[in-house]
Amino acid sequence: MEQSVKKNRFLRYFSSSKAMWKLYFIKTLPVVIGEIIFCINGFLDNFMVSHIVHGIDALTYANTWTSIIYTIFFAIQGIAAMFVGQYYGKQEYDKVKQIMAIRVWSYLVFVLFFAIPAWISPTSMISLVSGPISPEAIKMANSYLLLITFSWLITSYNFNTNMLLNETGHSNYAFVSAVLTLVSNAGVNAICLYVFKKPAYFAAVGSIISAVVCLISDSLFTYFKDRKIFIGVVSLFKISRPIAKQMASRIPAAIITLIAMVTIPARMFFWARAFPEKSIGESWMAISGVSILGLVESLASVAAATTSACSSNVSFFVAKELGNNNFEEADRHAYALKGFHILSGVLLSIIMIAAVYGIINVNATSLGIQEGARNYLQDPSNFEAIKNAFPTQIINPSDLTEEFISARVLEAKAVFKKDFTLASWVFIAFNPIWAWFYTTAALLRAGGKTYISSLAVLLSQGTSFLWLLFTTLYLVPYHRDVISLPLSYLIFYLYDFVRLLMFELFQWKSSWKQNITTETEAKENSIVEESTIKTQ
Repeated sequence: MEQSVKKNRFLRYFSSSKAMWKLYFIKTLPVVIGEIIFCINGFLDNFMVSHIVHGIDALTYANTWTSIIYTIFFAIQGIAAMFVGQYYGKQEYDKVKQIMAIRVWSYLVFVLFFAIPAWISPTSMISLVSGPISPEAIKMANSYLLLITFSWLITSYNFNTNMLLNETGHSNYAFVSAVLTLVSNAGVNAICLYVFKKPAYFAAVGSIISAVVCLISDSLFTYFKDRKIFIGVVSLFKISRPIAKQMASRIPAAIITLIAMVTIPARMFFWARAFPEKSIGESWMAISGVSILGLVESLASVAAATTSACSSNVSFFVAKELGNNNFEEADRHAYALKGFHILSGVLLSIIMIAAVYGIINVNATSLGIQEGARNYLQDPSNFEAIKNAFPTQIINPSDLTEEFISARVLEAKAVFKKDFTLASWVFIAFNPIWAWFYTTAALLRAGGKTYISSLAVLLSQGTSFLWLLFTTLYLVPYHRDVISLPLSYLIFYLYDFVRLLMFELFQWKSSWKQNITTETEAKENSIVEESTIKTQ
């Protein structure tokens, strides 16, 4: 009997309904592919400048701020998604548009909060992330940062419209828009960086143009395919008092979530200091931790594309049922989505194994590292340092032959490839776990438990961030001979098992299945009653 109960509990995560799995697949595939394409846009910039010395480093420092902004966007989107799902399910489209308007204004405020300091002092913004780095990297990062801020401004609108398409079941249109965005970004980058041989910061031009393409395509799809939720300029200024109050009541929860989620991109601040320039391999290799993690973290975001579908799927399948008081159906989807998402994470991890080995075996990926090592060895001002590094091989400058330099360049390439591959295996292994606990967080939000969800995220991310500080500020500096970059990366992510346990405990202890659309109905009735009394 006990074994039968356990078996039934397990099967709740893996539904036997082929129709349900087919529906999940149809709704999820465009979201996941669209998110992969969205993340590839970020990876693309780093990858397409990997042939330029300091290219990956410069863009990683600048795009740390981009990652922080996108993390804020996702946090706000996660809070608002439950309203979108429930109101869309009840066909209250005007309220959906009001939620969207609030989201756009929120995004714009946060973008300006980061863009204005970037315009005033880009060097300060870069140095805050990087610590002491070479003047060449600073100059390159400054130029890229100044340009990419314009992409932020455009994205404050199109990020909202793209998520709206996913949340309302139009993921196929969001997918097409994402494809157009990727193609335009790749095309412009290829022309600027490979045809005209422009500096690395020209990668931002592709990002700006692709953001415009995304804005236009999303708007056209929404207008012609589901006009009742189209967000025009006028709609941005139509926000009713009940909706404003309902969203305002979630501001503390949103702030808690923001604080927690921002710790994810902020990790690069500490990885950059734990493994500064010339700290990977030998100093003459001129490899920094950011040279490796800039690519690894970009690929990790691609692998974690399922986590984007977590919020959209929960909004569409669970929140919609809650808005119609179908609690049993919502509960059934909640269990089944966890199983579906973790299997999706496993599948993506398998795909990423092939992607990692394919990318690292493309010579262009390590070309910037090779050129950096070559430049260091050929620089006369570094001769004494080189002589000390090779006391038996280098005595006079004439000993620095092309054969010697080429051999060392290959050594630098081998170190880069090894650390990149090992670090990539870490995110490949942990990716399915992320899909599981982000589904749990989305379920808590779907039923209106925004405070509980936010506290769960804050506790898990906050303690994880403390573990990062312990890893980067104590373990690495005091045990540098034993703890390599890939090993420290693994040590940090082992804490995700604790995070998984935290999320499950929060869901277990909370009654998360609630219909939150009744909140505004009560407020609207109250307003009508007040108006009636006043007219009497």
